[in-house]
Amino acid sequence: MMRRFLTVSWSLVASLMAFAACGQSASRADLTAAFDSANATYERGDFAVALEQYEGILNSHRHFETEFNAGNAAFKLGELGRARLHYERASLLQPTNEHLEANLGLLKSRVVDRITPIPQLGLSNWLSSWVGPGRVRGWVLWALFWWTAAWGLWGWRWRKSSRDSRTTLAFFGVASLFLGIVGLWGARESNLRAQTPSQLVVMDDRVDVLSTPSSGGTVLFQLHEGARACILDRSAGWAEIQLDNGNVGWIPTAATEDV
Repeated sequence: MMRRFLTVSWSLVASLMAFAACGQSASRADLTAAFDSANATYERGDFAVALEQYEGILNSHRHFETEFNAGNAAFKLGELGRARLHYERASLLQPTNEHLEANLGLLKSRVVDRITPIPQLGLSNWLSSWVGPGRVRGWVLWALFWWTAAWGLWGWRWRKSSRDSRTTLAFFGVASLFLGIVGLWGARESNLRAQTPSQLVVMDDRVDVLSTPSSGGTVLFQLHEGARACILDRSAGWAEIQLDNGNVGWIPTAATEDV
């Protein structure tokens, strides 16, 4: 029994470590050197080259500081779509960073579309604040802690002779196991959200949003470079979107980039 429990626990630990290592395809030393080089280029005022360097890093590695600096470089160049894209991707990794919030606020004041969000309540919005690409590491640590606690409590229980003590330790062991499973779920959901974009940013100067996923659809409204929208559905070459103000329509994906 003990051997089987240890085998299962180590399998879970291995899975959690795989979550934690997601996206780490390049060595940390190489990434640091590339990041420092891009920063030096940015400091010299060569924003176009710096942006290319930052995006080269991002091709293989998700990194908040790189996304944030890429957004800054794009903003300096007046490329509001690319700036919004990188800022939104950075926001997925660190949703509450105050410097990012300030820069996003400045960018939103420059884009053509001023979209006033409608208040939203509900379980889905509450869950969205707890799961996401930037939450994977926290969920992994949570799950590891509670799986370790469960293993320790069950090991302690087997050494007790008192029935009451064994029952109490069994209860806390099961509770810790449940919390560990919650951590696994959170890590899985956060990782899935990292792999499946739920938002997009308009990259063209102006694009029509239509009633159907075809060029023959009725034009409902227009969006401009730097606008962000949630993805509801996809069809070949089209995405159904919803704005923060509730407006819904279809947009050609060629004019957008996924966050």
